[in-house]
Amino acid sequence: MSAKRRLLFICTANQNRSPTAEALLARSQRYEARSAGVSPLATRPVTRDLVEWADLIFVMDERYDRHRTQLLELFPEVEGLAEKVIVLNIPDIYERDSPELIALLRQRLQQWLPDLDV
Repeated sequence: MSAKRRLLFICTANQNRSPTAEALLARSQRYEARSAGVSPLATRPVTRDLVEWADLIFVMDERYDRHRTQLLELFPEVEGLAEKVIVLNIPDIYERDSPELIALLRQRLQQWLPDLDV
């Protein structure tokens, strides 16, 4: 079996959206997922090691939270970072593990991960 693709999910504080995505992917046979937040006060702040570990990075929002912009500003030295960051456009209006958030994550991820197995 080939190695699992490594996915990093980013939101602001790593409290609702990104940990829900990480938990959703925990049962996957194809993907390994981790999550973090761009805020220095996040439950798990994003680090250079996490960014370099990931094959793809899914940020929850750009329009209001500027997750992609913040990530690129935090780690300008990471080669190829901009090419592996994908914006899911999921606003910060959902509770952690809510059925609505899980359904939206599945829908948005399907475009980038057509073989999603969760």
